[in-house]
Amino acid sequence: MIWQKALQESFALALRNSLLAHYHEIPSASFLAKEFNLRARHCEPITQESARRWLKGLAIPKLDKLLLLRSWLDLDLNILGLPSLEATLKKNRLEKNLLARQEAFVSRTQSIKEALQVLLLEVERLQATLDGIEA
Repeated sequence: MIWQKALQESFALALRNSLLAHYHEIPSASFLAKEFNLRARHCEPITQESARRWLKGLAIPKLDKLLLLRSWLDLDLNILGLPSLEATLKKNRLEKNLLARQEAFVSRTQSIKEALQVLLLEVERLQATLDGIEA
């Protein structure tokens, strides 16, 4: 439970710092709730009490709300142990690249397999022709 309290306090500090950088002051909980709710298209709106709990370090929002705070206030989620946006994008690019390379390998392997089958059939045909000539 001690780590949870420390995490909540770290989140509150990061939130207050982001608000300070964005608005040049730390706004009230009612202002935070109102501004958050104006942007909350993909998550549930929050109450003034929720905003107060975030600012005081008594609660941490769920992931959908954290992502909204990150995009709105450029909130650094590294304090929660979540990967940065850049790290996530880089990982996604690497995974796409790996997937593309795997698909190309499978495609080449299929082409090679098909070519070998054609060659094997041709060798068998030539062998049959040679057998017919020798007989």
